[in-house]
Amino acid sequence: MRHGGDVAVSVSRLVDFLSGHAERLGAELHHGFSVRELLVRDGAVTGVRLGDVGRDRDGRPKPNYRRGETVRARITIIADGTRGVLSTQFAGLAGGGANPQVYSLGIKAVVQFPGPSPFGSRRAVHTIGYPDPGVFGGGFVYSMGEKAAAVGLILGLDWRDGELSPQREFEAFRAHPFVAGLLRDGVAVAAGARTIPEGGYFALNRLSAAGALVAGDAAGLVNVEKLKGLHYAVRSGICAADTAWEALERNDVGAAALATYRDRLAARGILDELRHARNFRQSFRWGLPAGVALSILQSHLPVRLGMAEDRRATRPDGRHPRPDPGGMDAATFVALSGSSHREDEPSHIALIDPARCLGCSEALGAPCAHFCPGAVYRAADGGPVLSPSNCLHCMTCMVKCPRDNIRWLPPEGGEGPRYRQL
Repeated sequence: MRHGGDVAVSVSRLVDFLSGHAERLGAELHHGFSVRELLVRDGAVTGVRLGDVGRDRDGRPKPNYRRGETVRARITIIADGTRGVLSTQFAGLAGGGANPQVYSLGIKAVVQFPGPSPFGSRRAVHTIGYPDPGVFGGGFVYSMGEKAAAVGLILGLDWRDGELSPQREFEAFRAHPFVAGLLRDGVAVAAGARTIPEGGYFALNRLSAAGALVAGDAAGLVNVEKLKGLHYAVRSGICAADTAWEALERNDVGAAALATYRDRLAARGILDELRHARNFRQSFRWGLPAGVALSILQSHLPVRLGMAEDRRATRPDGRHPRPDPGGMDAATFVALSGSSHREDEPSHIALIDPARCLGCSEALGAPCAHFCPGAVYRAADGGPVLSPSNCLHCMTCMVKCPRDNIRWLPPEGGEGPRYRQL
């Protein structure tokens, strides 16, 4: 699990930095568009279809209505993150892995100090077992320069408790005397959340097909054992670009030509590292003590340990009340994410069958009213009430809803969290 020479960076600033280089090299970057659908013909991906803009709350066209355009491409590189709409469509087209993909939810804040950071400027701390030793994951604090630090909590989405609130768990973690001491006098200036694909090697889908490649979290390229996600996103992006360039030069974008992408991932060591950690996440199915012991042996096991979808883990007997830790509430958390959506547009979140929510509320305690870190869902007598403008685009609801009863689509382009420091 040891690796050194790492740098703590703001992903938002890294993207801006790389974007500038790409534009200077001649790449065209088009912002403010959302993509709703992969275009597929005879088993080959031929491009994407953008979402409509300018509809009112009821879906009627407004004066500024513009129909979503069709963008055709010889090669489409899908990099829409965890549980993305396009990568989910591609998985249905290309076939899934031996295990279902499983996820954790990461919640993070950037804390600013009035003077030099009491945490230090070149330091990283990782924790495990708090605030709930029954939930897979852990916490972290990273230096972010001389006057700031990043603090976060990772929670496996296979928790049992239907009333567990990850945002409140995060505040309980920040209130722990050890963590509070590291962050004394600090003020949260940014916050956000996202899901992390952790199924590893046995959950990998096909990585390429005729006309398409999948990179980063969209492909499930995360190594929980070595805490590598951003590393693999950058490396897989390079591999995808090299593969696409070679295929276009040869005028061959078929499945066999693009299959060399997997060879490039192997040459960079990504697949070998994932294979070494192939049973790591599964080792913690039986709790923290057993998981720590089994994780040491997992790479030598001659079998594949199975996993179930996270949504199946919620149990009626899993509830455990926790006192309110205080600190930042959900409304403040959403405000610090900068999330913004047009209030009168059609909701990008919908309940497939609202009647199914009634039984879920009675049996499991309305999990959606608790598991969403943006408080999009509120429990009511007639079923959940939605506040889609709060959405953090973390995709927790698509993973954790016990009834698989939520549909999420990208809203109009450019909307959602506006991360500047995360």
